[in-house]
Amino acid sequence: MKNSIIKLSTLLLLSALIVACGDDGDTGPAGPQGAAGMDGADGMDGADGADGADGADGADGADGVNGNSAVYTVQITNLTHAQPFAPAAVILHESGFYSFMDGQPASMGIEVMAEGGDPSMVIDEAMNSTDFLDAQNSGGILPPSSMGDVMTLVVPELDADDLRLTITTMLVNTNDAFTGLNAANVSDMAVGDSKTFMTVTWDAGTEANTETAATMPGPAAGAAGGGGAAAGYDPTRDDLADAVRLHTGVTTSANATDPSREGLATSVLGEAHRFDNPTSRVVITRTR
Repeated sequence: MKNSIIKLSTLLLLSALIVACGDDGDTGPAGPQGAAGMDGADGMDGADGADGADGADGADGADGVNGNSAVYTVQITNLTHAQPFAPAAVILHESGFYSFMDGQPASMGIEVMAEGGDPSMVIDEAMNSTDFLDAQNSGGILPPSSMGDVMTLVVPELDADDLRLTITTMLVNTNDAFTGLNAANVSDMAVGDSKTFMTVTWDAGTEANTETAATMPGPAAGAAGGGGAAAGYDPTRDDLADAVRLHTGVTTSANATDPSREGLATSVLGEAHRFDNPTSRVVITRTR
């Protein structure tokens, strides 16, 4: 019985070995494709590039008028027959400032304006005052018997109740005559109101009234071979009075050969260059 069991076990082992040594079977069909894998995480953003250069600034816009401002227009009319006016200094300011004083020596600004016709220094002197508000240089010559351009000046509304107007302009066919206003009161004008002033002529008292071609800048001197800038401002004051005063008018060469009558042999001026007061009209209007 024991031998039979051993024989049977041996037979089964041999059968297993024979089966194990047999040929491989055929490869089976490919399995289905697997599902796609998940997307990977996004990479980090790169660093920002450098900023480009700034573009050029645009042109400045025109200055606006402050809502709390008072606006005025000023117009000058030349009333003379043959005395052109040099550019005018037109100044708005508070009370307390005066460009000139009757009977007192003229400032440098008044001297330069009255002898050479340049108002720039008169405006500069006003701007150096704590009472200054606004100013305009009218620019250009104002011919006789004509109206000048309208100029606009702007001041704070709070200063409209204490407002003064000063104007100076040279009569160019003279040595140092000028006309205008000296701190005229234009306070408390309502919008739409106008004021008219008729002006007298002043002698700056800085240059003797010789009326020669070499000492006057206007066209009358130019016609006689002088005039122009070279005949304008002279730093030497040769008027013995050396004080601002009302002008007595030009003498001219008319009747110069008649000792019994007025006349100046050195004068290049004629009867047409004479003037009476007023020599100008000034109109100021509040527009806002």
